[in-house]
Amino acid sequence: MVDEKTVLFAFNEIYAPWQTLFSTILPAHVLEGQPFDTAWDDAITMGSGPFTFVEWAPEDRIVLARNPDYWGEAGGDVQTLNIVFHPDAAAGADALDDGEIDVFYPQPYVSLMEEVDSIDGIEWVTGVGPVWEYFGFNQDDLRLQQLFVRQAFTQGINREAIMDAVVRPITPDAQLLGNSVWLNGTASYEDHYNSLFPYDPAAAEGLLSTNGCVRGEDGIHVCNGERLSFSWATTSDNEARDLHFELARADLEAIGIEITPDFGPTSELLQTANLQGGSDVWQTTNLAWVAQPDPAWGNSRFYCQGDALNGFGALNFFRYCDEEVDVLIRRTDMIIDPSERAATYNQADELWLAATPMIPMYQRPTLLAWNSQIQGPGDNPSQVGPLWNVGDWTGLEEVSFGIENEPESMNVLEPAGTEPETRFITTAVLEGAFTITPDFEYAPLLVESAEPIVPEG
Repeated sequence: MVDEKTVLFAFNEIYAPWQTLFSTILPAHVLEGQPFDTAWDDAITMGSGPFTFVEWAPEDRIVLARNPDYWGEAGGDVQTLNIVFHPDAAAGADALDDGEIDVFYPQPYVSLMEEVDSIDGIEWVTGVGPVWEYFGFNQDDLRLQQLFVRQAFTQGINREAIMDAVVRPITPDAQLLGNSVWLNGTASYEDHYNSLFPYDPAAAEGLLSTNGCVRGEDGIHVCNGERLSFSWATTSDNEARDLHFELARADLEAIGIEITPDFGPTSELLQTANLQGGSDVWQTTNLAWVAQPDPAWGNSRFYCQGDALNGFGALNFFRYCDEEVDVLIRRTDMIIDPSERAATYNQADELWLAATPMIPMYQRPTLLAWNSQIQGPGDNPSQVGPLWNVGDWTGLEEVSFGIENEPESMNVLEPAGTEPETRFITTAVLEGAFTITPDFEYAPLLVESAEPIVPEG
């Protein structure tokens, strides 16, 4: 402690993503002596946000109440906030139509958007969020280690057509993503991909024929005796990803590449052993990445060596290695100047995407819908979520907010407590030194200011 309102944290070495360490400030006098892995599993016993945790009725709702001791200046009308669970987005839309909930924030798809738009007395806004879809290649497969095969995939899939079918009916001005570090519209974003790999099926097929591939009797190319047929792993019961697959399959079949469905439940597909598995587990995939304002958490996606079961970085599911990229990404942890650090990330990303270990697709659309009697809701498409300003909402004293999945835990100290459905709730109860603004930037919240001090030499 420097004084009663100034704290100095000393690090053994320079750590550029220092702001990520203060996303939630937890009370030592409350949690001291409690077991780390179970504290607050069922309830958050105190809070620094505009609401407090009242009760959790399993399979029904979580109830929050206005915090009479809130330090801030929230002056809204909402006194009780019910977080109501629904099995899926369709059930949530029905509850919104029936007046059982007042606010709804689902993962949208086209038919759901049409249903919400038809409900009287409902306002809504769409945008794009931090979760972005990608198509990935497992380079444990020798065929996919060949750059020309990955490039043929890339130029053979009409990504704009996928955008028109899946995203733009919800968010008309959404754009293809061309960066695997920074999101569209953020200050550091540069497009490293779309002009490099435009949709060009003739060029894609030319890559295959130039490299000695020949179409077989079934129309699928054979390269060095290996038929270009690949499994396509993704989550089942997902309308958008079903459409991704059907459109990509038709495009790829036209250039002589086959993909076959290998769909499964999310709980199985996202197991670490599956994600880090070899080509006997998955060959190509359609999954999603979650961006953060500071991208450091995902650095291991670029690491050539690390703790993964496959020997690569923990998040390097693609098994792709570029030593120059590895060096650049590791350097970012030591670069304090934000502009220099962003430029280093962009330099690495440009090199990495040129080798197309994945195809970045698009940021998922978001949909926030609410009872028109409420004034104040607005989307914050970051991890903070739609309750970022709930303390300022006016018009109703009791509001019910519908979510698709019941949280597993309220314990922000454990991985289950970092899932979206938990984060949306804890936003209203717990605050950190910094928050994330709707334009995806860190901003002081519990602190007036903060700055890194780097000793000379």
